[in-house]
Amino acid sequence: MKNYLYITFLLVLSSQMFSACGTDKDQSIEIPQESEPNEIIITQAQFDKAQMTWDSLSVHTFSDFILTNGMVDIPAEGRFDVSSYFGGNIIRFDLLVGQKIQKGQVLFTLENPEFVQMQQDYLDAMSQLSYFKSDYERQQTLNAENISSQKSFAKAESEYKSTMATTESLRKKLQLVNISATDLEPTKITSRANIYAPISGYVESIKVNQGTFLKPSDIALTIINKEHLHIELNVFEQDAIALEIGQQVTFYLPDNKSREFGGKIFLIGQSINESRMLNVHVHLDDEKEGNQLVPGMFIEAKIAVKSSKNTALPFASVINSNEVNYVLALEKKENDLYYLKKTKVEIGLQDDQMIEIRFENDVFSKSVFLSKGGFQLIK
Repeated sequence: MKNYLYITFLLVLSSQMFSACGTDKDQSIEIPQESEPNEIIITQAQFDKAQMTWDSLSVHTFSDFILTNGMVDIPAEGRFDVSSYFGGNIIRFDLLVGQKIQKGQVLFTLENPEFVQMQQDYLDAMSQLSYFKSDYERQQTLNAENISSQKSFAKAESEYKSTMATTESLRKKLQLVNISATDLEPTKITSRANIYAPISGYVESIKVNQGTFLKPSDIALTIINKEHLHIELNVFEQDAIALEIGQQVTFYLPDNKSREFGGKIFLIGQSINESRMLNVHVHLDDEKEGNQLVPGMFIEAKIAVKSSKNTALPFASVINSNEVNYVLALEKKENDLYYLKKTKVEIGLQDDQMIEIRFENDVFSKSVFLSKGGFQLIK
């Protein structure tokens, strides 16, 4: 008859306390003692009750990391300070911080009597241009036929080109305040001009309100576009020599380290700042993840600077007993019994998930191993 080894799942402070609890349920798993040295036998029921799992050897990439920190940022083209080339009184403004904005959307409306004068000057110049153009073409014909003097032709040419320059200048000014000169007529002159969104994005800050007189040098609001967020890291100068463009970066928020984001080094600064740090520019692997981040967020990161691929198992597969490391390999299964081989191994590199396994030979290269629950089986 086989001997049995009992594995207790509950932590018992004392035998007296255990007796006092008086539980009706069995808190132990009954496991057959190994019939041969280094052999352990468990039943299917024991396997299921302990929620054990199997795993195979796999090739895992282990990396050395540089730990650093930084912040979420956006490129220069992703932030736009909105102002006006000409001043005016803001008569309509209904935006809120954080509001989503589409490129070309009306942000606010300015009113200024100067806009009326600019349109009037443009229409006057256009009227004169029509006359001077006709006179110039007439003088050009007469001059070609030696009917008109060269002086008359030169004067007509000068007046035409000068008026054309004035007209074009006024048209450009109207464009700057978003007033179309194409269909402008005396009956369509207005004292108001709309200011449109130059990019799509979100309102980051607002510095005016309805009724404010906006000067040409004033910034009304700032829009940011989060489509191309990036990470700016600060790396100590002693670690700078290990950096290369393309290295993998994993970063996370300090208060939520379980949610990791990935990226790669895109640019490396070429000078050390006054804090003896080097700036490193990182692009996200998936720019859509940027929707979960906000510019200015503080982040922590690790840069993979050196890596190697090694044979590994999940971290929980290795059981340390009396300073010796073991794994439990499945030798065979008969009916509802699993026969496990307790095998001594050497371990190498490790991270928070995997651990490098070194066998004396490759006899276990195709075996499966107990990757959860093995610590209960080895004394």
